This record gives sequence, structure tokens and C-alpha cells, in this order.
Amino acid sequence: MDRHLYSDESKVDGFRFAGAVVDGEDLHRVRREVLDWRVGTARRWHTSKEKPEARDRALRRLLRLAGSVDIVIVEHAKTHPEYVAREACVDALARWASDHGVTHWTLEQDAPVEYRDRQTIAMLMHTGEIHRMRYRHEAGPAEPLLWIADFAAWLWTKGGTFREALSPLVVHHEVVAEPEGRRLHHAA
Repeated sequence: MDRHLYSDESKVDGFRFAGAVVDGEDLHRVRREVLDWRVGTARRWHTSKEKPEARDRALRRLLRLAGSVDIVIVEHAKTHPEYVAREACVDALARWASDHGVTHWTLEQDAPVEYRDRQTIAMLMHTGEIHRMRYRHEAGPAEPLLWIADFAAWLWTKGGTFREALSPLVVHHEVVAEPEGRRLHHAA
């Protein structure tokens, strides 16, 4: 069975990736549900731009997807430059995905860091540290399942009751540092 991971990051108070995991057989149903989060004629859902009522409605709908959507949170404290924190999170999320049968990974498009993301994932596959999987970067408006990851990252970052509301879907939370035993690819 195919498992798909959709991830987006938050750079507020540290660095974190939220990933939404959906089984291949549930993709179309979950995507249709998420498309209904949009308000009016909006092309996409973007949590930070939505009104509180729209976020509340989306949260209720997301919670109904429990069992079809799992959330993974990987975060790094604000102790390193952003590119180091991101690379550590990509590394950790790739390892989790490999250990949990993910076959396809879609990361939210962020042009300045895409090369380094691809380099990190490819290196892990090349060395056999993770299994082979398809991975790509996609623009948020083009892939509604990235909206779940965006929302999860926002809820987790907000903390308190927002984080508690998300907790029924969270299957893994990890705080990472630079991976031991190897150096990350630092910018030249």
C-alpha cells in the first residue's frame, strides 16, 4: 500500500516540520474534504491568512479525518542557523517516513532550499539509511493536502489549546539536533 507524506514548515520560535500522512486509498476522499476548507472563491487555504471562524471550521473537519490522516511533528530549537535546523528536520522526517512505509513525499515549495532538501534525501537513500521513495516539491495552491501540513504546523506552533486540539492526530513528535555521526551539508 502506498503511503503519502505532505509536509510544510513553520519558522516561528524555532523551526519545525509538520507532516500529514495519508494512505493512497484515502487520497482522493481526503483531498476533496480539504478543498472544502476554502472560503468563497479562494484558490487555496493558508492558515495564517484565514479568519478564526474559518480555522475553527477547518479544525473540526480535520479532526473528522482521524484515522485517515496522521500528523508527524519534527522540530529543532532555535539554536542553529535556519538552514541547519531545516536540514536536521528533513533528515529526521525522512528517517521517520522510511520507517513507517512512506512511498511518496511532497514538500511545500520553497525555492531557495529545495536543492539542499533534495541533496539530504538523496544522500540518505544513497547510503541506505532510508528506503527509496519518490519525493518532490509542490506549490501550496497546487496540492490541497499540503494545506493540512500548513495547518498542523500553525496549530503546533501556537501551542496551548491549539496544540491540544491537534493532539488526537499526532502520531509522532520529535525534537532533533544535528544528526550524530555525520555533518550536515553546510552552505559554502
